[in-house]
Amino acid sequence: MSTIVPFIQVKANFLKAIASGNIHIPSLYYHPNLILRESFWLRLRAINYQMSQLGLKGGHCLDFGGGSGVFLPTLARRFTRVTCIDLDTTEAEALVEGYQLLNVNIVRADISAVNYSATPFEVIVAADVLEHFQELDIPISVIRQWLSPNGYLFTSLPTENWFYVLLRKLFGIEKPKDHYHKSVEVESYLKRSGFVAVKRIYLPLFIPFASLFLVTAWRIQQV
Repeated sequence: MSTIVPFIQVKANFLKAIASGNIHIPSLYYHPNLILRESFWLRLRAINYQMSQLGLKGGHCLDFGGGSGVFLPTLARRFTRVTCIDLDTTEAEALVEGYQLLNVNIVRADISAVNYSATPFEVIVAADVLEHFQELDIPISVIRQWLSPNGYLFTSLPTENWFYVLLRKLFGIEKPKDHYHKSVEVESYLKRSGFVAVKRIYLPLFIPFASLFLVTAWRIQQV
């Protein structure tokens, strides 16, 4: 069975049409500047590529803090079942309906308050989510509980380095007030929590000191 799944980039016009005005959902996915827009989509393309490298297809995947659900069309093709959980799922629900994603379940809830007791997820995606939690133990403890012992966690995190700061100034983009952590801080916490990185890539320039995002695939360290 081939594990290569083409990435599906949701059209900018569609995203504009379903935009709910939620300040926590990035408008960069449909930003008029092509470079900014494509650089932001590159994070999700990299995760999908890592999934293919690791031979992942089928099973149950969780889009943790999935926001507008822009990754769902791709995940729905790769996995048998997909669950998306977020505080505000207005846009994700519209996207699932518009793309007729019949194997996707949307859950509107506070991640820290969900009582989930079903079979663990084989894959969890946390794309630009963890840096928004002031207390990292809340989301990471939940992820550890929900992830299968042999499962994979995929994270995308902002580097917040000098290059990131420079581009914000050049393009007039204000840093979100709830960006509490840099990529290195979140990754350090994941390592202390028993996660081991198995794949890593810096985007878009592929070098640590001059890239915007760090995309990493993780597994739980086996004792």
